[in-house]
Amino acid sequence: MKFTPAHFNIGTSGWSYDEWTGPVYPQGMKAAKQFDFYARLFCTVEINSSFYNIPGGPAVTSWAKRAPEGFTFAAKLYKGISHEAKLDPRKVRDLLQVYMDRMRPLDSRIHSYLLQLPPSFSRDDPTHFDDFCTFLDGWARHWTPEKLVVEFRNPSWFNDDTYRLLNEHEAIYCIVIEPGLPQDQVVTHPKKSYVRFHGFGTNPMFNYNFSPAELQDWSGKLKALSARIDGSVHVYFNNHYSGYAVQNAQTLMDFLDVPHPDLVKIQRQFSPQKGQTALDAFSSKINEK
Repeated sequence: MKFTPAHFNIGTSGWSYDEWTGPVYPQGMKAAKQFDFYARLFCTVEINSSFYNIPGGPAVTSWAKRAPEGFTFAAKLYKGISHEAKLDPRKVRDLLQVYMDRMRPLDSRIHSYLLQLPPSFSRDDPTHFDDFCTFLDGWARHWTPEKLVVEFRNPSWFNDDTYRLLNEHEAIYCIVIEPGLPQDQVVTHPKKSYVRFHGFGTNPMFNYNFSPAELQDWSGKLKALSARIDGSVHVYFNNHYSGYAVQNAQTLMDFLDVPHPDLVKIQRQFSPQKGQTALDAFSSKINEK
Protein backbone atom coordinates (compact mmCIF):
# COMPACT_ATOMS: atom_id res chain seq x y z
CA MET A 1 0.00 0.00 0.00
CA LYS A 2 1.25 3.48 -0.87
CA PHE A 3 0.92 5.66 2.22
CA THR A 4 0.55 9.45 2.14
CA PRO A 5 0.39 12.27 4.72
CA ALA A 6 -3.31 11.40 4.91
CA HIS A 7 -2.16 8.25 6.72
CA PHE A 8 1.15 9.34 8.27
CA ASN A 9 2.23 12.92 8.81
CA ILE A 10 5.94 12.71 9.69
CA GLY A 11 8.37 15.46 10.65
CA THR A 12 10.57 16.74 13.45
CA SER A 13 10.11 18.79 16.60
CA GLY A 14 11.58 22.14 15.62
CA TRP A 15 13.79 22.99 12.65
CA SER A 16 16.30 25.58 13.91
CA TYR A 17 19.26 23.99 15.69
CA ASP A 18 22.91 25.04 15.48
CA GLU A 19 24.08 21.44 15.19
CA TRP A 20 21.98 20.91 12.05
CA THR A 21 24.39 23.03 10.03
CA GLY A 22 26.39 20.44 8.14
CA PRO A 23 24.35 17.31 8.84
CA VAL A 24 21.12 18.90 7.55
CA TYR A 25 21.56 22.48 6.33
CA PRO A 26 24.36 23.49 3.96
CA GLN A 27 27.27 25.37 5.49
CA GLY A 28 26.68 29.10 5.31
CA MET A 29 22.89 28.90 5.06
CA LYS A 30 21.29 31.77 6.95
CA ALA A 31 18.88 30.90 9.76
CA ALA A 32 16.13 32.79 7.95
CA LYS A 33 16.35 30.27 5.08
CA GLN A 34 16.25 27.12 7.21
CA PHE A 35 12.47 26.78 7.34
CA ASP A 36 12.22 26.93 3.55
CA PHE A 37 14.86 24.20 3.25
CA TYR A 38 13.12 22.10 5.90
CA ALA A 39 9.84 22.31 3.98
CA ARG A 40 11.58 20.55 1.07
CA LEU A 41 12.22 17.57 3.35
CA PHE A 42 8.92 17.21 5.20
CA CYS A 43 5.25 18.15 4.93
CA THR A 44 4.88 19.01 8.62
CA VAL A 45 6.72 20.32 11.67
CA GLU A 46 6.06 20.54 15.39
CA ILE A 47 6.80 24.09 16.59
CA ASN A 48 9.02 23.58 19.62
CA SER A 49 9.99 27.20 20.31
CA SER A 50 6.40 28.02 21.30
CA PHE A 51 6.99 26.04 24.50
CA TYR A 52 9.72 28.38 25.70
CA ASN A 53 8.16 31.66 24.59
CA ILE A 54 4.91 32.76 23.01
CA PRO A 55 5.96 33.43 19.39
CA GLY A 56 6.00 36.98 18.10
CA GLY A 57 3.26 37.96 15.69
CA PRO A 58 5.61 38.65 12.74
CA ALA A 59 7.20 35.20 13.11
CA VAL A 60 3.84 33.42 13.06
CA THR A 61 2.70 35.41 10.04
CA SER A 62 5.96 34.60 8.26
CA TRP A 63 5.56 30.85 8.86
CA ALA A 64 2.02 30.99 7.51
CA LYS A 65 3.10 32.82 4.35
CA ARG A 66 6.19 30.71 3.66
CA ALA A 67 4.74 27.26 4.29
CA PRO A 68 4.07 25.41 1.01
CA GLU A 69 0.56 24.38 0.08
CA GLY A 70 -0.46 21.35 2.13
CA PHE A 71 2.22 21.91 4.78
CA THR A 72 0.87 21.52 8.33
CA PHE A 73 1.98 22.39 11.84
CA ALA A 74 1.66 21.18 15.39
CA ALA A 75 2.45 23.67 18.16
CA LYS A 76 3.52 23.08 21.74
CA LEU A 77 1.58 25.13 24.25
CA TYR A 78 3.60 27.66 26.21
CA LYS A 79 5.30 26.32 29.35
CA GLY A 80 3.83 29.21 31.32
CA ILE A 81 0.52 27.39 31.00
CA SER A 82 1.65 23.84 31.72
CA HIS A 83 4.80 24.03 33.84
CA GLU A 84 4.58 27.37 35.62
CA ALA A 85 0.84 27.91 36.15
CA LYS A 86 0.26 24.13 36.18
CA LEU A 87 -3.15 24.68 34.55
CA ASP A 88 -4.41 26.83 37.46
CA PRO A 89 -7.49 28.36 35.80
CA ARG A 90 -6.94 31.68 37.61
CA LYS A 91 -3.58 32.05 35.85
CA VAL A 92 -4.14 30.15 32.61
CA ARG A 93 -7.27 31.70 31.13
CA ASP A 94 -5.79 35.00 29.98
CA LEU A 95 -2.42 33.46 29.12
CA LEU A 96 -4.01 30.86 26.85
CA GLN A 97 -6.06 33.55 25.13
CA VAL A 98 -2.90 35.55 24.41
CA TYR A 99 -1.19 32.43 23.03
CA MET A 100 -4.11 31.45 20.80
CA ASP A 101 -4.54 35.00 19.52
CA ARG A 102 -0.85 35.07 18.61
CA MET A 103 -1.14 31.76 16.72
CA ARG A 104 -4.29 32.80 14.85
CA PRO A 105 -2.58 33.50 11.47
CA LEU A 106 -1.40 29.90 11.47
CA ASP A 107 -4.43 28.23 13.06
CA SER A 108 -5.92 26.87 9.82
CA ARG A 109 -2.66 25.00 9.21
CA ILE A 110 -2.26 23.76 12.80
CA HIS A 111 -3.71 20.29 13.25
CA SER A 112 -2.63 19.93 16.91
CA TYR A 113 -1.76 21.93 20.01
CA LEU A 114 0.45 19.86 22.30
CA LEU A 115 -0.10 20.23 26.04
CA GLN A 116 3.00 18.70 27.62
CA LEU A 117 2.55 18.24 31.36
CA PRO A 118 5.56 18.17 33.72
CA PRO A 119 6.58 15.05 35.69
CA SER A 120 5.45 16.76 38.90
CA PHE A 121 1.87 17.09 37.62
CA SER A 122 0.11 14.13 39.24
CA ARG A 123 -3.37 12.73 38.88
CA ASP A 124 -3.17 11.77 42.56
CA ASP A 125 -2.99 15.45 43.52
CA PRO A 126 -6.63 16.62 43.82
CA THR A 127 -5.76 20.16 42.72
CA HIS A 128 -3.85 18.94 39.67
CA PHE A 129 -6.67 16.61 38.66
CA ASP A 130 -9.38 19.26 39.12
CA ASP A 131 -7.38 21.85 37.18
CA PHE A 132 -6.76 19.37 34.36
CA CYS A 133 -10.48 18.61 34.10
CA THR A 134 -11.25 22.33 34.13
CA PHE A 135 -8.73 22.87 31.34
CA LEU A 136 -10.28 20.10 29.23
CA ASP A 137 -13.76 21.55 29.74
CA GLY A 138 -12.60 25.05 28.85
CA TRP A 139 -10.72 23.91 25.76
CA ALA A 140 -13.73 21.96 24.51
CA ARG A 141 -15.94 25.06 24.90
CA HIS A 142 -13.65 27.68 23.40
CA TRP A 143 -11.31 25.90 20.97
CA THR A 144 -11.38 22.95 18.58
CA PRO A 145 -11.55 19.85 20.84
CA GLU A 146 -9.77 17.44 18.51
CA LYS A 147 -6.79 19.78 18.17
CA LEU A 148 -5.74 19.20 21.79
CA VAL A 149 -3.01 16.58 22.30
CA VAL A 150 -1.93 15.73 25.85
CA GLU A 151 1.49 14.37 26.79
CA PHE A 152 1.78 12.99 30.32
CA ARG A 153 5.05 12.53 32.21
CA ASN A 154 3.76 11.32 35.59
CA PRO A 155 2.94 7.57 35.89
CA SER A 156 -0.32 8.30 37.72
CA TRP A 157 -2.01 9.28 34.45
CA PHE A 158 -1.43 6.08 32.51
CA ASN A 159 -4.71 4.27 33.11
CA ASP A 160 -8.08 3.63 31.49
CA ASP A 161 -9.83 6.36 33.50
CA THR A 162 -7.50 8.97 32.00
CA TYR A 163 -7.99 7.61 28.49
CA ARG A 164 -11.78 7.73 28.92
CA LEU A 165 -11.52 11.31 30.16
CA LEU A 166 -9.60 12.31 27.04
CA ASN A 167 -12.06 10.46 24.82
CA GLU A 168 -15.02 12.23 26.43
CA HIS A 169 -13.42 15.58 25.59
CA GLU A 170 -12.32 14.50 22.07
CA ALA A 171 -8.69 15.06 23.09
CA ILE A 172 -5.78 12.98 21.80
CA TYR A 173 -3.39 10.93 23.91
CA CYS A 174 0.27 11.46 23.00
CA ILE A 175 2.32 8.27 22.63
CA VAL A 176 5.85 9.05 23.83
CA ILE A 177 8.94 7.01 22.98
CA GLU A 178 11.39 7.55 25.84
CA PRO A 179 12.72 5.65 28.89
CA GLY A 180 10.38 5.02 31.79
CA LEU A 181 7.08 5.74 30.05
CA PRO A 182 4.64 3.19 28.63
CA GLN A 183 4.67 2.96 24.85
CA ASP A 184 1.21 1.44 24.51
CA GLN A 185 -0.54 2.54 21.34
CA VAL A 186 -3.51 4.11 23.11
CA VAL A 187 -6.21 5.65 20.90
CA THR A 188 -8.61 8.21 22.39
CA HIS A 189 -9.97 9.75 19.18
CA PRO A 190 -11.41 7.84 16.19
CA LYS A 191 -9.69 10.03 13.59
CA LYS A 192 -6.32 10.94 15.01
CA SER A 193 -3.22 9.68 16.79
CA TYR A 194 -0.02 11.48 17.82
CA VAL A 195 3.44 9.99 18.45
CA ARG A 196 6.66 11.67 19.67
CA PHE A 197 10.05 9.98 19.41
CA HIS A 198 12.38 11.36 22.12
CA GLY A 199 15.01 8.63 22.25
CA PHE A 200 16.92 6.55 24.78
CA GLY A 201 20.17 8.47 25.05
CA THR A 202 22.00 9.62 28.17
CA ASN A 203 22.77 13.24 29.03
CA PRO A 204 20.19 13.73 27.61
CA MET A 205 17.82 11.11 26.17
CA PHE A 206 17.35 13.23 23.01
CA ASN A 207 20.95 12.47 21.99
CA TYR A 208 19.94 9.18 20.39
CA ASN A 209 19.98 7.75 16.88
CA PHE A 210 17.23 5.18 16.32
CA SER A 211 18.59 2.20 14.41
CA PRO A 212 17.04 1.02 11.15
CA ALA A 213 15.87 -2.11 12.98
CA GLU A 214 14.09 -0.03 15.63
CA LEU A 215 12.43 2.12 13.00
CA GLN A 216 11.37 -0.86 10.94
CA ASP A 217 9.79 -2.37 14.06
CA TRP A 218 7.98 0.89 14.75
CA SER A 219 6.76 1.11 11.17
CA GLY A 220 4.83 -2.10 11.77
CA LYS A 221 3.37 -0.74 15.00
CA LEU A 222 2.38 2.50 13.31
CA LYS A 223 0.67 0.66 10.46
CA ALA A 224 -1.35 -1.25 13.06
CA LEU A 225 -2.15 2.03 14.81
CA SER A 226 -3.25 3.61 11.54
CA ALA A 227 -5.62 0.72 10.92
CA ARG A 228 -7.46 1.58 14.15
CA ILE A 229 -8.35 5.14 13.17
CA ASP A 230 -10.06 6.82 10.24
CA GLY A 231 -7.54 9.61 9.87
CA SER A 232 -3.87 10.51 10.33
CA VAL A 233 -1.09 9.37 12.61
CA HIS A 234 1.09 12.41 13.33
CA VAL A 235 4.71 11.50 14.11
CA TYR A 236 7.46 13.85 15.28
CA PHE A 237 11.09 13.12 16.13
CA ASN A 238 12.56 15.18 18.96
CA ASN A 239 16.05 13.58 19.00
CA HIS A 240 17.55 16.59 17.29
CA TYR A 241 21.22 16.16 18.21
CA SER A 242 23.51 15.71 15.19
CA GLY A 243 20.45 15.89 12.95
CA TYR A 244 19.33 12.42 14.07
CA ALA A 245 15.68 13.52 14.00
CA VAL A 246 15.85 14.31 10.28
CA GLN A 247 17.64 11.10 9.40
CA ASN A 248 15.29 8.96 11.49
CA ALA A 249 12.13 10.66 10.21
CA GLN A 250 13.18 10.12 6.60
CA THR A 251 14.07 6.49 7.27
CA LEU A 252 10.66 5.90 8.86
CA MET A 253 9.00 7.51 5.83
CA ASP A 254 10.85 5.05 3.61
CA PHE A 255 9.76 2.07 5.72
CA LEU A 256 6.16 3.30 5.55
CA ASP A 257 6.45 4.06 1.82
CA VAL A 258 5.47 7.69 2.44
CA PRO A 259 6.72 9.92 -0.40
CA HIS A 260 9.08 12.78 0.38
CA PRO A 261 7.86 16.28 -0.58
CA ASP A 262 10.97 16.97 -2.65
CA LEU A 263 13.90 15.06 -4.15
CA VAL A 264 16.19 16.52 -1.48
CA LYS A 265 17.26 13.79 0.94
CA ILE A 266 19.88 13.74 3.63
CA GLN A 267 22.59 11.31 2.52
CA ARG A 268 25.43 12.49 4.74
CA GLN A 269 27.07 10.33 7.37
CA PHE A 270 25.72 11.46 10.74
CA SER A 271 28.43 11.90 13.38
CA PRO A 272 27.61 11.55 17.09
CA GLN A 273 30.29 14.18 17.75
CA LYS A 274 28.34 16.94 16.03
CA GLY A 275 26.21 18.98 18.36
CA GLN A 276 28.00 17.90 21.53
CA THR A 277 28.72 21.54 22.38
CA ALA A 278 25.00 22.09 22.85
CA LEU A 279 24.53 19.24 25.31
CA ASP A 280 25.56 20.96 28.53
CA ALA A 281 23.46 24.04 27.87
CA PHE A 282 20.48 21.93 26.91
CA SER A 283 20.69 19.54 29.87
CA SER A 284 19.50 22.24 32.27
CA LYS A 285 16.21 22.34 30.35
CA ILE A 286 15.71 18.60 30.14
CA ASN A 287 12.97 18.36 32.76
CA GLU A 288 10.91 20.98 30.93
CA LYS A 289 10.91 19.26 27.54
